[in-house]
Amino acid sequence: MATTAVTTDLEVFSEAPPAPPARPRVLLIGTALAAGSASMVIFALIGLYAKMRHDVLADGEVWMPEEGNVQLTPGSMAMVTLLLSLLTVAWIVQALRNDDRGHALMAFGVTLLLGAAYINGAAYGWQQLGLGVTSSPQALLIYTITGLHVAMVGIGLLFLAVMGFRAVGGQLTGRAAEGVSAAALYWFVTVGVYATVWYTITITK
Repeated sequence: MATTAVTTDLEVFSEAPPAPPARPRVLLIGTALAAGSASMVIFALIGLYAKMRHDVLADGEVWMPEEGNVQLTPGSMAMVTLLLSLLTVAWIVQALRNDDRGHALMAFGVTLLLGAAYINGAAYGWQQLGLGVTSSPQALLIYTITGLHVAMVGIGLLFLAVMGFRAVGGQLTGRAAEGVSAAALYWFVTVGVYATVWYTITITK
């Protein structure tokens, strides 16, 4: 009798549908493509900025207009702020992989605060620049490059905020943390792009 029951159970399980295939990392790949595309736009403008500056300096002229004032402190503080945010984003990923939502939410909050501080610093740098957007090609490029990067940071903050709300609902723990991994990837690329912007515009001017 017992043998018959076991045999029946095996027949039932043998007719069960196979396990669904592993879902490809669509969100992670899509995020990588989006971050790469945004980076290429900014890098192209940075290349144009560097080429125009080289040509002007090669002619023995001054690149930055006399009334222009690209200050070192705001840009450098923004760079330090974003570097600190890399630590907190890595903290988010690690905490969620360990099913530690409390520390993950704390890291989300600190990261969003650092991102907001960067945007505030960028706005302060624009106020101190002393140039109108259309006053010169140099000013137009500076405003365009830094403005696009601020937009990139804003999208990253929104991405992280959405992932934070999902984490509150318990949807991003353990191996299901692909969403926050994608947000972290986007953020790391964003910080890397700003390192190039900072060196090209703030350091070399």
